[in-house]
Amino acid sequence: MMRLAYGQIRSVDQEILTNARQMGIDRVQFNLPYDLPADEYWKYDDLARFKERCDRYGVIVEAMENMPISFYDKAMLGLEGRDKQIENVCESIRSLGRVRIPVLGYHFSPSFVWRTENHAPVGRYGASVQAFDLEKQKQGIDDMADFGQRRDVKMPDVETLWENFEYFMKRVIPVAEEYHVTMALHPDDPPIESLSGIARMFIDVDSYKRAEAMIDSPNWGLLFCIGTFSQMKDGAKNIFDAIEYFGPRKKLIYTHMRDVQGTVPKFQECFLGEGNFDPFQVVYALMHSGFDGFIVSDHVPGIEGDRDWGHKVRYADTAYIKGLMEAIEKLKTIENA
Repeated sequence: MMRLAYGQIRSVDQEILTNARQMGIDRVQFNLPYDLPADEYWKYDDLARFKERCDRYGVIVEAMENMPISFYDKAMLGLEGRDKQIENVCESIRSLGRVRIPVLGYHFSPSFVWRTENHAPVGRYGASVQAFDLEKQKQGIDDMADFGQRRDVKMPDVETLWENFEYFMKRVIPVAEEYHVTMALHPDDPPIESLSGIARMFIDVDSYKRAEAMIDSPNWGLLFCIGTFSQMKDGAKNIFDAIEYFGPRKKLIYTHMRDVQGTVPKFQECFLGEGNFDPFQVVYALMHSGFDGFIVSDHVPGIEGDRDWGHKVRYADTAYIKGLMEAIEKLKTIENA
């Protein structure tokens, strides 16, 4: 059954987890939690202690998202030492399975997320938002390039990246299957063929079809970032194409709900409901496709008096999404009557 979770949490935060329960939500997803030790891989004892702290709040950990890039950068780039990193990733997956965290969200992008502005005050009534403009990037204006400026090694072309991806996945998927962990792949953000000479793979629906055929496992699917799919060429059409194709195949593992205005090569993030797609239509399509994963609020605009995690906007997003889910469920009951 489709469900709602608190997401993109960076630590076992008392206020966030208490608020989740107070808002009637008992499921959470973490993104690179800074209070989880990360020395080469996630060790079982560390994950067990982390999960025990979550258990005190009565929450179910739906997924861990984004291993540190240092866990598998050599695997992505095809460098010496990749086999050791891949074995460490396998060990992280074993640890997740042993503590019964069922999903690992990940990406395969050496340049990770890239923005030319991270706190642009151009949102509604001065709200700060993330934005990307390819022309500015070409001029060297980068506010959030993360791993994108590495120049100590030769960057692989896109077909070599695909070879590295296959090499990596063929070794980690059997472990994921054995330990009942599903790997959910996030698209490249922004979804553009190359940035600063660094190739990017997962930039359209067809690239995911290629990956599915390559991996062919029930323990692999999409981390369905609606914002990134709507940034692709043709905008919101990509969202519905992906739902139509991957939804019935049970390949939509979980969903990032984020809205965006514009598509590559220039876009900016925004509040839900004022961007490229109609949230009602998206949730409706997900429900009717048989999607049985969870939805989280993703990137959010910054507003006056909010904390870094974006509490105020995330509370609003959560209520918005919850209302949509309940309304569509009732509508579905009426339609079937």
